[in-house]
Amino acid sequence: MQVKIDIVHIKTTREYDMRKLFFMLLLAAITTFSSHALIVNNTAGQLAEKVNNNLNITTLVVNGTLDARDFLFITNSLNELTSLDLSQATIVPLSSGVTLYGTVTDYVANEIPRTAFFGKKLTTVKLPLNLESIGYAAFAGCKQLTSITLPSTLCYIGDYAFSGSGLTSIELPMAVQVMGKGVFSRCESMTSAVINSKSIGDFAFLGDYRLNNVSVGANVNYILRGAFNGCTALTTVTFDPTCRINRIDEEAFINSGLANIDITTLGLGTIGDWAMAQTQLTSIQLPNGMTHLGEGAFSHNQQLSYVTLPGAPKDGTTRRAAPGPRQTIDHISDFAFAGDGQLHTGSVLRNGVTHIGNFAFYNNSQDIDTMWLPSTIVYLGDRAMAGMIGMSTLRTDAYEVPELGNEVWAGVDQPSVPLIAPDAESTNMYRQADQWMNFFFQNDDFILGDVNNDGFVTIADVTTLIDYLLNSSGDINLQAADVTHDGDISIADVTALIDMLLNGNAKKSLQRIRALAGERCLTTSDALSFEAISLTAGGTCTVDVALNNDEHEYTAMQCEIVLPQGVKLVSVKGINRGEGHGYYARQHEIEENIYTLMGISMGLQNFEGNEGNIVRLTLAADDDFDAQEAEMTLTNVLLVTPKHLVYLAGDAMGAMNNTSGVEQVTVNKEIAAVRYINVAGQESDRPFDGINIVVTTYTDGTSSTVKVIK
Repeated sequence: MQVKIDIVHIKTTREYDMRKLFFMLLLAAITTFSSHALIVNNTAGQLAEKVNNNLNITTLVVNGTLDARDFLFITNSLNELTSLDLSQATIVPLSSGVTLYGTVTDYVANEIPRTAFFGKKLTTVKLPLNLESIGYAAFAGCKQLTSITLPSTLCYIGDYAFSGSGLTSIELPMAVQVMGKGVFSRCESMTSAVINSKSIGDFAFLGDYRLNNVSVGANVNYILRGAFNGCTALTTVTFDPTCRINRIDEEAFINSGLANIDITTLGLGTIGDWAMAQTQLTSIQLPNGMTHLGEGAFSHNQQLSYVTLPGAPKDGTTRRAAPGPRQTIDHISDFAFAGDGQLHTGSVLRNGVTHIGNFAFYNNSQDIDTMWLPSTIVYLGDRAMAGMIGMSTLRTDAYEVPELGNEVWAGVDQPSVPLIAPDAESTNMYRQADQWMNFFFQNDDFILGDVNNDGFVTIADVTTLIDYLLNSSGDINLQAADVTHDGDISIADVTALIDMLLNGNAKKSLQRIRALAGERCLTTSDALSFEAISLTAGGTCTVDVALNNDEHEYTAMQCEIVLPQGVKLVSVKGINRGEGHGYYARQHEIEENIYTLMGISMGLQNFEGNEGNIVRLTLAADDDFDAQEAEMTLTNVLLVTPKHLVYLAGDAMGAMNNTSGVEQVTVNKEIAAVRYINVAGQESDRPFDGINIVVTTYTDGTSSTVKVIK
């Protein structure tokens, strides 16, 4: 019996030990959990006591009240905190008499103190529902904080409150009246923002290079300094239809990706200095009622082509301005459009503009065929139009000669640019005025070289002038035809006109030439083409260009040859159907891989037949030339009929890495058939709209292909 009792005793002791071990493990688990998550019903100033020694908690929920002392405890002691819920808490004021954050001793209600969570590991934050203010840099550097909901009661956000945080999106409520500097600056993950605050603060989204979606609500009145500076992914900003922003401050969109923005309904009065400089804008219309354009506001926008100032456009007539209130911006500020190489400058100004500032149109070299000055102009500043080398005519409606700053037209070949003034009296005044006197003057209104009086100078003016010289008849503008200014019309004017055209194209962009031709010329399905090219590094080759013309006969042609880097045009020569023509080529001044090519018969002969080669190009490659994926393009193709009508043909493109190794021998070839194939694989004997693959079959059984855009 004693033995039995002992056995029972041993068994009971083991059960007790197991139960003891289980409770110890359970206690350890509870302790561990409590060290990582904690819910506190707090009374202001007691958070440190409530948390006690659980300084490694990662999750904290605070109910009740708290003040700056509690925030200071979190700032200094809870370094592992990742989740904070204050949604059921109320922040009460504190006048401590001692400094807690910086030099501040008094703290208002419903405000998160400055730098309270600076650099914390927070990933989730729920703010008090009645929060009114977020202090300086409160969440700055919280790189793991990807989202946060701002309560509808929030009315103030301090400087750099979320700067450098990990936020990916933000929605600003209507109650926000004040945003400090750089609130969301350097948020490298920020992609979208919905903004309903009263203003978008200084440098609000500075450097947020992934921000690509911004929606501006009806409540916004101001976009302040540098708000979207450096937001390179931001191409479009959308505005609520009832939004009435009245000011966009300096550098607001500088160096951003902004390409489209409609500000016509905003009620803008001011666009500040450099506000939209260095963007991707292609066009901008300024709203009626706008009165101030800041310095450099639209400068260095390489894609900007069209700017519409407030007020009605010029009507092309020359008359004295009617009295009345200002209808447009009267001062074009310093550097306003400087460096906008694609800008159609001749159509920018309006009646009502009185001053053009220093460097305002500096280096606007592409679209200045006729630069127009309104009757209201009184002053042009230093180098206001320097570098406008594309200007072929300057027309002024100002009867009184405007005052000038220094070197207004530096770099412009003024003696070759006609100046057209309102009447004979004003013309004489301009002739005698400093700097103005350097232009070319005639009493009648005309464009030098516009022989046929159609308003612009093209290769058709050359054929018209030749026709006049051959037949001593024809309705031409004799003053415009006297290109050499020697008082006589001769073959010298023809060669001078050809030189003028070549030089003019050498100073225009391909896009500008195409825009002018598209506006003023008829189109045709007739086209130039060429066979695939075989060119290697350090080598030379010849390329025969054919003219396929079923619609019309032609006596002259012009095009731009675009070569890959490392290839030069060595010579041009008429062949086969083009042997009776003279060919002229001019290398572009800025883009050295582009050449203007003209083919003209001084006897006005047509290109013989309607198919076959007309000109041979000789190309040379440097030692570093890489033929892989290299292409040659013939673009801006103009063809002139015997009646001097100008047609715009499609582009021709072809590869330069033909690896057949067979030299092209096309001198004695004749074309047997031409087929056009579109991107859908359909075939026709006429070109399709869009991209065509042109397959030319020759009588010797060979064929060639080239890509053409109609």
